[in-house]
Amino acid sequence: MKKSVTEKKHTMLGEIWRRFKKNRQAVIGLIVLILFILIAVFAPVVAPYGYDDQDASRAMMRPCTDYPFGTDNLGRDVMSRLIYGSRYSLSIGFLAVGISVITGGFLGIIAAYYPKLDNIIMRTMDLFMAIPQMLLAMCIVSALGPNLFNLMLAVGLSSTPKFARVVRASVLSTREQEFVEAARAIGASNTRIILRHIIPNSMAPLIVQATLAMAGAVISASALSFLGFGVAPPMPEWGAMLSAGRKYIRQAPYLTVIPGLAIMAIVYALNVVGDGLRDCLDPRLKK
Repeated sequence: MKKSVTEKKHTMLGEIWRRFKKNRQAVIGLIVLILFILIAVFAPVVAPYGYDDQDASRAMMRPCTDYPFGTDNLGRDVMSRLIYGSRYSLSIGFLAVGISVITGGFLGIIAAYYPKLDNIIMRTMDLFMAIPQMLLAMCIVSALGPNLFNLMLAVGLSSTPKFARVVRASVLSTREQEFVEAARAIGASNTRIILRHIIPNSMAPLIVQATLAMAGAVISASALSFLGFGVAPPMPEWGAMLSAGRKYIRQAPYLTVIPGLAIMAIVYALNVVGDGLRDCLDPRLKK
């Protein structure tokens, strides 16, 4: 008897997980990523203090039992600010990539499926790719104003051309498959073919690109905040914490080292998870 669609999906997901588990670095990265997500979700429970609780009497205290990561120049607990900051840094990364996936994916599908629009869309994407991504993001934030939503929008839009090219290449390969020709032969509309056949079978490279792009989005958002184009104080975004701590790097290096290590850890986790997914989903790398 033929397997049902649900059984096939469970079998496919099980096979992907089996191959993913073989990559120890990817598993470690996934654990680190899950820990950061849990910390971000339960920040009010985990953090011992509020992210903006100020006390001049405890300013610039080095790491100790009461304040494991020390305090800043305003007497705020660095550990609490780091925990709350994970909410902003992770949300910027995830939502910015979501914007890139939606806009880039839409443009890539239209360009690949409708040849008349292909040249217009892709030449426009090439034009945007000629501008350095960070410079483009800075221009967008400068035009719209420095706040959390505009920061997400800037990082997301600046990454859109990469996703458009990845999706276009995947769709160009998929649309020539026999099942797409069969759907077209029985009179299926273009919308149905795109939604039911093209998109589901073009997701693998998009998922891998999205996972890897999240690491870049976190770095870009932190860099923009470091340069003053990101969220405004007192919001504890990690890049903003780096920028604020650089004034005291000689007498209190922990103010920059700790946020820097947090950024490094989340970027490492996202990169190795992306590599693990690539190895699982790329048919050329299957063993």
